[in-house]
Amino acid sequence: MPDVNERLTRFEKAVFSEVEAKANEILSEVDAYKEEKVAGAQDDELQQSYQKIQQKIDEIRSNFAKEVTREKLSAKQQLLLKRKELTEALFQEAGKKLEAYTASGEYDAWLEKTLKKDQAYLSEGAKILARGEDAERIRKLAGSVPVEASASIRLGGFVIVQDEKQIYLDETFDTRMETAREQFYASGKADLK
Repeated sequence: MPDVNERLTRFEKAVFSEVEAKANEILSEVDAYKEEKVAGAQDDELQQSYQKIQQKIDEIRSNFAKEVTREKLSAKQQLLLKRKELTEALFQEAGKKLEAYTASGEYDAWLEKTLKKDQAYLSEGAKILARGEDAERIRKLAGSVPVEASASIRLGGFVIVQDEKQIYLDETFDTRMETAREQFYASGKADLK
């Protein structure tokens, strides 16, 4: 019987050895499968994290661009308001100087010189429009040409109108000031002389 026990022991060792080899093989397959699944899950997690990071970066860039645009727009608006304020101050100052000029003798000389220059337009049927304060001055210089006060002329100068010949010659400071204002807004320069 010892032979049988010995054989049984050998058989048992052989079976256990084979079972152990199979178990080790299965365990290594399980470990490999587990590592593959863990690596895949990690890759998925990394990919999702990367996508979230990219979305956050895009969102931050977008918000930054919007904020920069908003700030630029605000700065432009402030600049335009300041420019308008400075322009209005410039033209108000020019208006004050013009007011002082129209109260001087130089203005009378300018009226006389300008009427002489425009004499060709003062034929029969012509009339002169002027601001109320200048009507009497211009009557003295214009001779027989009728002079009418015009509420649209506020700064000085005059307009020669001749309906028959369709003449409208504007020599007013109002028009010159408006032209200078338009030039200034268009180019940043104006001739206020």
